[in-house]
Amino acid sequence: MAEIVQWNDIKEEFHQGSLLLGNGSSIAVNNCFNYASLFEEAVRLGHLTENVQAVFDKFDVNDFELVLRRLWQAKLVNEALELPRGEVEDAYEAVRQALISTVRDTHVSYDDARDHLELIYKFMQEFDFVISLNYDLVVYWAAQYGNRTLGRWFKDCFQPSTFRSNWEDLRENFGATGATLYFYPHGNLVLRREGFSSERKIQTGDCDNLLEAILDKWQTDSLAPAFVCEGTEENKRDAISSCNYFERVFFEVLPSLEDTLVVYGWGFGDQDKHIIEQISKSSVKNIAVSIHGDDQVLCGNIERKLAALNLEKLIFFDSQSEGCWSNPVVEENEEGVVA
Repeated sequence: MAEIVQWNDIKEEFHQGSLLLGNGSSIAVNNCFNYASLFEEAVRLGHLTENVQAVFDKFDVNDFELVLRRLWQAKLVNEALELPRGEVEDAYEAVRQALISTVRDTHVSYDDARDHLELIYKFMQEFDFVISLNYDLVVYWAAQYGNRTLGRWFKDCFQPSTFRSNWEDLRENFGATGATLYFYPHGNLVLRREGFSSERKIQTGDCDNLLEAILDKWQTDSLAPAFVCEGTEENKRDAISSCNYFERVFFEVLPSLEDTLVVYGWGFGDQDKHIIEQISKSSVKNIAVSIHGDDQVLCGNIERKLAALNLEKLIFFDSQSEGCWSNPVVEENEEGVVA
């Protein structure tokens, strides 16, 4: 039986390593993220009309990103050839509108997330790299919240809207006493597609209302989002090869992780085997994985999936233990009473 320890018992061993976040980290902030598929949520919420459903059926997938990407590329071809607007453009607009409506209805508001952001940025601050597999804005909000106090500590390596070719230089302290770089291997709501294989960061100048600002830009500027929220491993590999930023993070950032890695809220699903594959190319030798409750089945599954990495140490810790992610630190007063 795997031992599940408390975060405070191991945190010093994993200081200044890397942090990898899965969907469980977002669920810890708000249960609105507790769904298996954004497509299924769109169906449940009634945002997929028969016409939109027919588009997905033609592609034989349930992946918003894949459908939108292919329609977007077809739309660009039509524009280049000066073809009249037709079914491709109509299908793109219908699918994009369904995605906008679904994200608006399923994403936590800034006000509802605010109470968690200070705890989260202080946790992320302890790591050199933060790798978020989530498309939502929780990490971005927390990073910007932290930068209001710390200066330019958290960096996503976009300056201002283009990913830097020399992103590693940003590991140096500039405008703050330390630095944490954060990345999205599967993209994020703050990213949009630019042409066939490039991306840009959406500039809104508004953090508190960032979600609505992004959705408004999708709506008014007909933007194609750059994030993968579901799909098979093959779908995700295909998406990675379609975008410069995805490729840079996948082939440059993940293999460059050093020594220690903390995993929070990630279930090591088969659809993400490509992430483990890239971590195996890194220098990571010690991994700590959060476990919700006493899930021994999950522990065993993770041990099997990480066996090929020949780790020096694999530790499981309680996802709800104090001081990790959005869990507050319990303090005692002078009388020894918990405050």
